[in-house]
Amino acid sequence: MVKKIQKTNKSDIENLFLKNEQDLTPQLNKEIFKRFFSIISFHIKNKQSIELRNFGSFKIRKMPSRIGSNPQNRKKIYIPERFKLSFKVSKKILKKINE
Repeated sequence: MVKKIQKTNKSDIENLFLKNEQDLTPQLNKEIFKRFFSIISFHIKNKQSIELRNFGSFKIRKMPSRIGSNPQNRKKIYIPERFKLSFKVSKKILKKINE
């Protein structure tokens, strides 16, 4: 039997963060959490890489334009140049996952 992996979303992480942080008010903790994600989003939108030590790094890569094909009718189509976001997990986290 395959073990089902539980998914965690942003609100789950936020609630866990708020539950564990008792030093500040809940409103201030929420604001800190929102600012963290807004800063990451800002840098990604401006096509800047982000490195979070001992966690991982986000990199923006430019994908060149190319000719592809529609799998339904095999017609050639032009795929324009675009940017791609990739995440590389740190060696420390990868080691913890594989323990």
